[in-house]
Amino acid sequence: MPYFSAPFWRRLAARLIDLAVCLALTFLLAVPATPLVLIAEAVIGSEYEDTLLDVAAWACYFTAYIGLEVFMLLRRDGQTIGKGLLGVRVVPADPWARPRLDLRPAAVRMLIIFLPFFFLSVAGSNPESTALDIVAMTAFGTFLVSCVLALVPANSRRTIHDLVTGTRVIRAPKRKVELKKDLMMALPGRIDFAKH
Repeated sequence: MPYFSAPFWRRLAARLIDLAVCLALTFLLAVPATPLVLIAEAVIGSEYEDTLLDVAAWACYFTAYIGLEVFMLLRRDGQTIGKGLLGVRVVPADPWARPRLDLRPAAVRMLIIFLPFFFLSVAGSNPESTALDIVAMTAFGTFLVSCVLALVPANSRRTIHDLVTGTRVIRAPKRKVELKKDLMMALPGRIDFAKH
């Protein structure tokens, strides 16, 4: 069966939907995290309040992003919520490989997507740091290169995270959201490939 690369605009729309889902998951995680931050602030002092809040916010966001981009991607057959709604799927680029993503490429792929935004945020909150500015600009450059690569049909629209992890994003049947079932797929736990 031939695989057709997913168009750039469909990939971008899926990413935006996934970011919205990730923010919603972040807020769900922030509810139980808030009392922990307040306890930590009481123990170590209020002068670290901003740092504690930043760390807690990033920890909630990173946890939600792992749930969405690793666990859900593996358990929903290469489709996050956005990818499922828009009919795209992440698969190994090798046509002879089994058509299912493994844990390691999914985790590395997630980090390559996540880190540029993290570094941009950290650099933005520390404007005096030239080193952070350089890291942030390099990270932003990789994001821009990925966007350009996703526009180029000649390379199967494979971005930096696709090239590094040996994946590609293809067209696939659309998938409806089953909220309870899909949210359970974002939780950590054993990934049983035999059920797919």
